[in-house]
Parts: sequence; structure tokens; C-alpha cells
Amino acid sequence: MSESSGPIITQQIVIIAILSALGGSLSTFIGYLGNLVNLALGVPFGAGQFMAGLHVFWLVLIRVLVPKNGVGTMGGLLKGLVEMFTGSTHGIVIVIVSLVQGIVIDIAGVITRNRNDSKSNARVVWWLCAGVSSASNVIVFQLFYFAGAPDIYILVISLLSFCSGVIFAGFFAWETLEFLNDTGVIQDRFPSIRTKPSETGKKSEFYRRNIPAIALILFMVIGVTYYVGFVRPIIADPYSCSVVGLVENPYTFNIESYSGITITIEAELIGAYTHLPPANYTGVLLNNIIQQADPLPEATSLRVMARDGYQVTFDLNDVMIDNRLLLTNNDDGLWLIAAEYDGSLWVRQVITLQIF
Repeated sequence: MSESSGPIITQQIVIIAILSALGGSLSTFIGYLGNLVNLALGVPFGAGQFMAGLHVFWLVLIRVLVPKNGVGTMGGLLKGLVEMFTGSTHGIVIVIVSLVQGIVIDIAGVITRNRNDSKSNARVVWWLCAGVSSASNVIVFQLFYFAGAPDIYILVISLLSFCSGVIFAGFFAWETLEFLNDTGVIQDRFPSIRTKPSETGKKSEFYRRNIPAIALILFMVIGVTYYVGFVRPIIADPYSCSVVGLVENPYTFNIESYSGITITIEAELIGAYTHLPPANYTGVLLNNIIQQADPLPEATSLRVMARDGYQVTFDLNDVMIDNRLLLTNNDDGLWLIAAEYDGSLWVRQVITLQIF
């Protein structure tokens, strides 16, 4: 081993560690964006797969900047572990999802390395493989969660995820790499297809051709800042939630303070594509929680919001007479058990009850 190889290997390890950690820690923000897509289209889940490519974005950066076999797989494994330990509701399954995505990205690296095509054609191969990597999450989740789902549903969300991978993990990842190459941050590490900007008008040309990458970076920085600052308070107690809105006495609910009025019900989660068998759940009825806040006469609805941005709405009158709608403690926070409703209305990681 040469004397210069040590620092290079260290740099490569640092690149893998930093990008994997960034990708894993930002996973909940990406999930939040997916939930916004679902809400915009009026569906409980599925449409949010259009943001799935942002998960693979980081793996493409890792494999291109450290062009060695197995780096994509290791990056996927590390990213998945970070996601799991930062609170992913999928647990160990998210590690498997990320690992499979990394394997596909490694395959892309092998294909492009063994081809004699131009750099431009190799880039297209990367884009397509990024789409396949993104879509692979649907297959893994199908094996664990969506057994028996209609083939047309799986096909549609797979296509959405594939397109997301091509756009976000393909095109935008490549534009980001070109931007970093232009700035000199990753010079000689990336197979750029661009010619160097001319000396005259160099600055304006630099900004013009890097508009997609700059826009993505600004979007991520502003979006994450907003998400962390306003949507998901980092230091919030996962086992408490705010009761706010059209109420006389807004307050913070915690089950421990209501231990004397908990009840136990048997409920079965029956969703369109997911199912949990009948089980006993112990918690506090939602109507008791809301009564404590004393809703104003003009209040008509209740919005239940989760930490990742997912939200559902109930008629307030129905809630106040429902004796099978409660909040219970789960491994990752408060869980709304909606025994008489569709499974899509069972909300995990509840942080806000908004009466309006």
C-alpha cells in the first residue's frame, strides 16, 4: 500500500459515512413530503412514492464518488440502519429496503464500468438503474406488508417510484454532481460530460447550467429547516400530544396523567392493503381528551396529525360519542386506535389533536 493510499481510503470512508447519515436522517422529511402528495391527491398512501427517489439520491452520490464494488450496498446498509435508529416506523424492514436499493446501485456501477459507451450513455444507464432501485422498495414492502394487494395497484405505485428514481436519484443526482464538480469540490472524482465554462461570462454560465442542482439544494435546505422547526419538534415527547384549536383550554396530553381512566378494547385493523388481527389496546378515549380542552360551540371537526406530517380528519360530533376511538402508547409514540374506521385512519406517532 502506498503512502498516499491511506488518506484516500479515509476520505472515501468519510464520504460514505456522511452521505449515508444524511440520507438516513432525512428519511422522515422525505416521508413527510410523500404524505403531502398523498393529502393533495386525497389518498392515504401510494402517491407519495413519487418522492421515493430522494431516498436513492444519496446512494447514487456515494457510488459515483467512491467507484468501488460493494460501496453502494454498504452505503444502503448504513443508511438503512440510520433510518431505523432515528425512528422509522418500519423497523428492521427499512434496513432491508435500503440494502436492496444499494445493491441495485452497485449493479449500475458494474454495468457502466464494463461498458465502452460514451459518458453520456453511461449516465442514462445510471438514471434507469436509479429508477429500478427506487421502485425496488415497493417489491420489498409488498413482501412484508401488502401481500394480496391488486396487481394494478402494485404496478401503478411501482411506476411512480421508478419515475421518481429517474428524476430525483438520476437526473437531479447527476446535476448535483456536476455542480460539485464545477465548484471543484469533487474534481477528478466524477465523469463529467460538460466542457469547462469560458473565461468570459464564466460566473453567469456557472449559475445558469447549475440551476437544477441549486434549486434542489435550496429546496432541501428550506424544506428541512421548515420541517424540523415547525412540523416535527425534535425535543417533543413522543408520548404526549398537543390539544389545540377552537378550545377554551389548550393543553398537552400525556397518557400517564390519565392512568385512572384508561380502558381496554379489542380492535382489528382492516385497511385496503394492510391488516392487523384482533388485539387488545389500552388507552384513553379521544372524547375524554377533547372534553378536557373544552371545545368551543362553533367547533365541528377534529384533525389528528402525526410526527411525519400524516393527518386525518373526523367529525367532532362522531368523536364525542365514540367509545372505541382512543389513544394508546406504542413503541414509537402515541397511536390512534380507530376501531370502527378504515385502517388508514389508525394514526401512529400522534403529536397534535386540532379542533376546528
